Amino acid sequence: MASWKNILLETLKLTSEVKRLNGLTEKLNDRTVDIDKRLVRLETMVEMTQKTKRLT
Repeated sequence: MASWKNILLETLKLTSEVKRLNGLTEKLNDRTVDIDKRLVRLETMVEMTQKTKRLT
């Protein structure tokens, strides 16, 4: 059976890892939002171009 010391150390290691992964997840979320905004702008440009071509 694991000692309390080992359990505490493993808990601290896991807590540290969870915090690190949370930070990476937040960075990925920010990048995803940026990419989504870019995609919306591109879609808008394509739609405007298509409408302009129909009018001419």
